[in-house]
Amino acid sequence: MKNNLMIFCLALCMLPTYLHAGTGQNLKPAYQSSQGQNTRSAEPIPAGTIIPISLNSASRSDKTGSRTVVSATVMQDVPLGAGETLRRGSKLTGHVVAAIPSGEGSDEARISFQFDQVLLGDRTVPITTNLRAVASPHAVLEASPQPNSGEVIDYEIEIGGDQISYGEGAPVMVGSQVVGTYASHGVLANPDQNLVTACGVTKDSNARPQASWLFSVNAYGSYGFDDLKILHSGSTDPAGEATLTSNGKAVKLGKGSAMLLRVDGSGPEEAQARTTLSRGAE
Repeated sequence: MKNNLMIFCLALCMLPTYLHAGTGQNLKPAYQSSQGQNTRSAEPIPAGTIIPISLNSASRSDKTGSRTVVSATVMQDVPLGAGETLRRGSKLTGHVVAAIPSGEGSDEARISFQFDQVLLGDRTVPITTNLRAVASPHAVLEASPQPNSGEVIDYEIEIGGDQISYGEGAPVMVGSQVVGTYASHGVLANPDQNLVTACGVTKDSNARPQASWLFSVNAYGSYGFDDLKILHSGSTDPAGEATLTSNGKAVKLGKGSAMLLRVDGSGPEEAQARTTLSRGAE
């Protein structure tokens, strides 16, 4: 009786194998394929991530040609979730799409550019971003912590007006409200939610804190330039392409100019999308 019971149990255990053998299917490869698909669809840098950068070279609407390479450096560790981080010092590269000096049919000078990829650890990741804010080198200097009698000033005004108390874990204030904390090399906080600015950038709140470096938590637009506006942020078509304008003057982005970029997508799917768009434009 005991032997019969053991044979019956063994037969039940083997039944799924016989069924899948009869249909030509295999459970293990199907599970691995699904797992691989989830890995491919996951973005290396999640949409909504804010990246503070500093330009490594200058660009001008009256001197810089289209397709000129643009490079920048990440200025603060950027949390990506799941324990991942885009490290300070990582490089972004892109290119100038078009540069139009004033006087060519318009008093308005323009320069358009986009960032195409970022170095994440030891791999290069395709990326699409929109431009939230841009600041002149002078505005960056004004917002940087300055030594005072061998000590760092307790309080400083960020690009955009927020007040920050420097020191690990020190509060970042908008009026009397604490909106974030100061971490190594910059601010970590959550931007406002469900607001749209004149330049078409949507403010959003993410579960993880966002890095804004020397910028105010809700900084948008242009800071420290005489006459410079964000005409197109890149959040709508043409996606990823930001355009800056100036009336009667050349658009001048000096080396050390700072930007806040918001990631709209990253990874192989972004590369494929760009290839499809470029072919469609030919």
